[in-house]
Amino acid sequence: MHNFFRKLSIRARSPPAPKKKSSANNMLKKNSSGLLRFIRNNDKPDEEPTFDMPMHLMIQVIDRMPFFEQIRQSRVCKEIKEHIEEKYSKIKKLELRKRDINEACASDDAFERHSKAYVAVKIEKDTACVVIDDAWVVADFYVFLGILEVLREGVETVEMDAPIAELIVIYMSDISLERWYAFQCILKAFNDVYEDLHLDSGFIADRDTFWPKCSDIVIHATKAQAAALGRILDYGVKSGYVFDRRTMDHLRLEFEDLEGFDEDKAINKQIYYFRCWTGSLGWDHRYEIVFNNNQSSNKQECHV
Repeated sequence: MHNFFRKLSIRARSPPAPKKKSSANNMLKKNSSGLLRFIRNNDKPDEEPTFDMPMHLMIQVIDRMPFFEQIRQSRVCKEIKEHIEEKYSKIKKLELRKRDINEACASDDAFERHSKAYVAVKIEKDTACVVIDDAWVVADFYVFLGILEVLREGVETVEMDAPIAELIVIYMSDISLERWYAFQCILKAFNDVYEDLHLDSGFIADRDTFWPKCSDIVIHATKAQAAALGRILDYGVKSGYVFDRRTMDHLRLEFEDLEGFDEDKAINKQIYYFRCWTGSLGWDHRYEIVFNNNQSSNKQECHV
């Protein structure tokens, strides 16, 4: 019932879609801030500044702000923007989870929640954990993906849930997030009755690599989430636009509730589609599928 009312609320209205090449700051909703007016009297541009804070002090103040406010303050000036970009380029590991946001934040008070979207972030040293609510809506997508735009450049290790892998590929495709969300709602409404329902898109011409320095990716999936992996092939985004195969040392797919390939042929088909998308034939030991129910791993195997 909570999720029903949430979808009817004003929160479910998504902000205007950003351009694919736009910066993360445009993706996060812009809220007015008094910091710039405090530092320089911008309300009266013809007058001299009432207070001119040295840049190093300004940066120290911003570094002590919450994460989301730091991102907003990157609009103050070029120097602060460059400082924020350099600061978060040092993030080396991302953990991306789709969870009940209230439970996730209740169990770990280190998380900072966004003021409007059901998204939370926790940063410890060179690791960032980003959680999006399992009852996500389009407005949550924009905030979540905006965070990834801020953190993605220096990332070397990514651990994520299968639905988030699909979301990232959709973000890089020519399919709008609104249209994809409507497609997700149709799938849920029919309770996966139509197993072969697809949302196809032509191949895109070019995209910058989302994680250019990534060398290790782990994708967690359940039997119910296997279709999310299989659909990735439909969206017209080459795997090379997500990660650079030349830098990859390990791509691991973990199923939490399966014992092996032969358990369900429909699941095997989805795994095969995902393998085709990754182009894993030449990966050898770098591509691995693990079934945690029997703690066994299967490398470079797939039966359809």
